[in-house]
Amino acid sequence: MGEKVVGAATVNALSQVILAYPSRKYRITEGSLIDRIDIKRDDIVALVGNIRPIVQDIRSKAGKLYIFERGGIIDEDVLPDVASEEHLPKASVVIITGTAIANGTIDRLLELSRGARYIALIGPSATVVPDPLFERGVSAIAGVIVVDSEKAMQIVSEGGGTPQLKAAVKFVVIEPALC
Repeated sequence: MGEKVVGAATVNALSQVILAYPSRKYRITEGSLIDRIDIKRDDIVALVGNIRPIVQDIRSKAGKLYIFERGGIIDEDVLPDVASEEHLPKASVVIITGTAIANGTIDRLLELSRGARYIALIGPSATVVPDPLFERGVSAIAGVIVVDSEKAMQIVSEGGGTPQLKAAVKFVVIEPALC
Protein backbone atom coordinates (compact mmCIF):
# COMPACT_ATOMS: atom_id res chain seq x y z
CA MET A 1 0.00 0.00 0.00
CA GLY A 2 2.89 2.39 0.74
CA GLU A 3 4.07 2.35 -2.87
CA LYS A 4 0.56 3.16 -4.12
CA VAL A 5 0.30 6.13 -1.77
CA VAL A 6 3.70 7.46 -2.86
CA GLY A 7 2.74 6.91 -6.50
CA ALA A 8 -0.56 8.74 -6.08
CA ALA A 9 1.18 11.61 -4.28
CA THR A 10 3.71 11.86 -7.10
CA VAL A 11 0.99 11.94 -9.77
CA ASN A 12 -0.85 14.57 -7.73
CA ALA A 13 2.26 16.75 -7.40
CA LEU A 14 3.11 16.50 -11.11
CA SER A 15 -0.50 17.23 -12.00
CA GLN A 16 -0.32 20.53 -10.09
CA VAL A 17 2.29 21.72 -12.60
CA ILE A 18 0.24 20.61 -15.62
CA LEU A 19 -3.04 22.01 -14.30
CA ALA A 20 -1.40 25.41 -13.85
CA TYR A 21 -1.55 25.88 -17.65
CA PRO A 22 -4.81 26.36 -19.53
CA SER A 23 -6.06 23.47 -21.63
CA ARG A 24 -8.78 23.33 -24.25
CA LYS A 25 -9.60 19.77 -23.13
CA TYR A 26 -11.05 20.79 -19.78
CA ARG A 27 -12.06 23.81 -17.75
CA ILE A 28 -11.05 24.59 -14.22
CA THR A 29 -13.26 26.81 -12.10
CA GLU A 30 -13.06 27.80 -8.46
CA GLY A 31 -15.79 26.64 -6.16
CA SER A 32 -17.57 23.75 -4.54
CA LEU A 33 -18.59 20.58 -6.34
CA ILE A 34 -21.71 20.20 -4.23
CA ASP A 35 -22.96 23.59 -5.42
CA ARG A 36 -22.51 22.40 -9.02
CA ILE A 37 -24.13 18.98 -8.97
CA ASP A 38 -27.80 18.98 -9.84
CA ILE A 39 -28.96 16.56 -7.15
CA LYS A 40 -32.68 15.90 -7.28
CA ARG A 41 -35.12 14.48 -4.74
CA ASP A 42 -35.40 11.23 -6.70
CA ASP A 43 -31.62 10.73 -6.88
CA ILE A 44 -29.82 7.95 -5.10
CA VAL A 45 -26.42 9.35 -4.15
CA ALA A 46 -23.47 7.16 -3.24
CA LEU A 47 -20.62 8.76 -1.31
CA VAL A 48 -17.52 6.57 -1.27
CA GLY A 49 -15.59 7.86 1.73
CA ASN A 50 -17.31 9.54 4.66
CA ILE A 51 -16.57 13.13 3.66
CA ARG A 52 -18.43 14.71 6.57
CA PRO A 53 -18.38 18.36 5.41
CA ILE A 54 -20.59 17.52 2.41
CA VAL A 55 -22.89 14.89 3.90
CA GLN A 56 -25.55 17.29 5.17
CA ASP A 57 -25.69 19.24 1.88
CA ILE A 58 -26.19 16.02 -0.06
CA ARG A 59 -28.71 14.65 2.42
CA SER A 60 -30.83 17.82 2.13
CA LYS A 61 -31.08 17.41 -1.67
CA ALA A 62 -31.10 13.67 -2.39
CA GLY A 63 -33.84 11.13 -1.97
CA LYS A 64 -31.39 8.55 -0.62
CA LEU A 65 -27.74 8.75 0.44
CA TYR A 66 -25.45 5.77 0.87
CA ILE A 67 -22.10 6.41 2.55
CA PHE A 68 -19.35 3.81 2.30
CA GLU A 69 -16.26 3.83 4.49
CA ARG A 70 -13.20 1.62 4.73
CA GLY A 71 -11.82 1.12 8.20
CA GLY A 72 -13.71 4.04 9.69
CA ILE A 73 -16.61 4.25 12.06
CA ILE A 74 -19.50 2.17 10.74
CA ASP A 75 -22.94 3.06 12.04
CA GLU A 76 -26.52 3.19 10.80
CA ASP A 77 -25.65 5.96 8.32
CA VAL A 78 -22.30 4.58 7.17
CA LEU A 79 -21.85 1.22 5.49
CA PRO A 80 -18.64 -0.78 5.13
CA ASP A 81 -16.94 -0.25 1.78
CA VAL A 82 -17.80 -3.80 0.64
CA ALA A 83 -21.48 -2.76 0.52
CA SER A 84 -20.61 -0.59 -2.49
CA GLU A 85 -20.70 -3.75 -4.61
CA GLU A 86 -24.46 -3.91 -4.03
CA HIS A 87 -25.41 -0.23 -3.93
CA LEU A 88 -23.18 1.64 -6.42
CA PRO A 89 -24.91 0.15 -9.48
CA LYS A 90 -28.21 1.63 -8.20
CA ALA A 91 -26.87 5.16 -7.74
CA SER A 92 -27.65 8.02 -10.09
CA VAL A 93 -24.94 10.25 -8.57
CA VAL A 94 -21.64 8.86 -7.29
CA ILE A 95 -19.01 10.85 -5.42
CA ILE A 96 -15.72 9.05 -4.74
CA THR A 97 -12.89 10.24 -2.54
CA GLY A 98 -9.55 10.67 -4.28
CA THR A 99 -8.11 8.19 -1.81
CA ALA A 100 -9.54 5.50 -4.11
CA ILE A 101 -6.66 6.26 -6.48
CA ALA A 102 -4.09 5.63 -3.74
CA ASN A 103 -5.71 2.50 -2.35
CA GLY A 104 -6.21 0.93 -5.77
CA THR A 105 -10.02 0.72 -5.71
CA ILE A 106 -10.78 3.42 -8.30
CA ASP A 107 -11.14 1.09 -11.30
CA ARG A 108 -13.64 -1.19 -9.56
CA LEU A 109 -15.60 1.76 -8.14
CA LEU A 110 -15.88 3.35 -11.59
CA GLU A 111 -16.94 0.02 -13.09
CA LEU A 112 -19.71 -0.32 -10.49
CA SER A 113 -20.77 3.31 -11.10
CA ARG A 114 -21.01 3.23 -14.88
CA GLY A 115 -24.82 3.48 -14.80
CA ALA A 116 -24.78 6.75 -12.84
CA ARG A 117 -25.61 9.97 -14.68
CA TYR A 118 -22.95 11.87 -12.74
CA ILE A 119 -19.67 10.60 -11.27
CA ALA A 120 -17.24 12.82 -9.39
CA LEU A 121 -13.91 12.38 -7.69
CA ILE A 122 -13.35 14.66 -4.70
CA GLY A 123 -10.64 15.72 -2.28
CA PRO A 124 -7.08 17.01 -2.36
CA SER A 125 -5.77 13.65 -3.55
CA ALA A 126 -8.22 13.73 -6.48
CA THR A 127 -6.50 16.66 -8.18
CA VAL A 128 -4.81 14.81 -11.01
CA VAL A 129 -4.60 15.31 -14.76
CA PRO A 130 -8.18 14.33 -15.54
CA ASP A 131 -8.02 12.78 -19.00
CA PRO A 132 -7.84 9.09 -17.92
CA LEU A 133 -10.69 9.62 -15.44
CA PHE A 134 -12.90 11.44 -17.95
CA GLU A 135 -12.29 8.57 -20.38
CA ARG A 136 -13.63 6.20 -17.69
CA GLY A 137 -16.87 8.14 -17.17
CA VAL A 138 -15.94 10.67 -14.48
CA SER A 139 -17.98 13.87 -14.93
CA ALA A 140 -15.94 16.15 -12.68
CA ILE A 141 -13.00 16.26 -10.33
CA ALA A 142 -13.20 18.46 -7.27
CA GLY A 143 -9.88 19.12 -5.67
CA VAL A 144 -7.35 21.74 -4.81
CA ILE A 145 -4.66 23.70 -6.56
CA VAL A 146 -1.80 24.82 -4.39
CA VAL A 147 -1.40 28.62 -4.31
CA ASP A 148 1.18 28.80 -1.51
CA SER A 149 3.58 25.87 -1.86
CA GLU A 150 5.72 26.72 1.16
CA LYS A 151 2.68 26.92 3.42
CA ALA A 152 1.30 23.67 1.94
CA MET A 153 4.60 21.86 2.57
CA GLN A 154 4.65 23.10 6.15
CA ILE A 155 1.06 21.97 6.76
CA VAL A 156 1.64 18.52 5.25
CA SER A 157 4.96 18.01 7.07
CA GLU A 158 3.19 18.85 10.35
CA GLY A 159 0.50 16.25 9.62
CA GLY A 160 -2.23 18.71 8.68
CA GLY A 161 -5.21 17.69 6.59
CA THR A 162 -7.77 19.38 4.37
CA PRO A 163 -9.04 21.86 7.01
CA GLN A 164 -5.51 23.17 7.56
CA LEU A 165 -4.68 23.16 3.84
CA LYS A 166 -7.39 25.73 3.15
CA ALA A 167 -4.81 28.41 3.95
CA ALA A 168 -2.55 27.27 1.07
CA VAL A 169 -4.91 26.11 -1.67
CA LYS A 170 -7.91 27.08 -3.74
CA PHE A 171 -10.78 24.67 -4.24
CA VAL A 172 -11.50 23.89 -7.88
CA VAL A 173 -13.76 21.80 -10.07
CA ILE A 174 -12.28 20.32 -13.23
CA GLU A 175 -14.72 19.32 -15.98
CA PRO A 176 -14.39 18.32 -19.62
CA ALA A 177 -14.51 21.36 -21.88
CA LEU A 178 -17.72 21.83 -23.80
CA CYS A 179 -17.12 21.48 -27.52
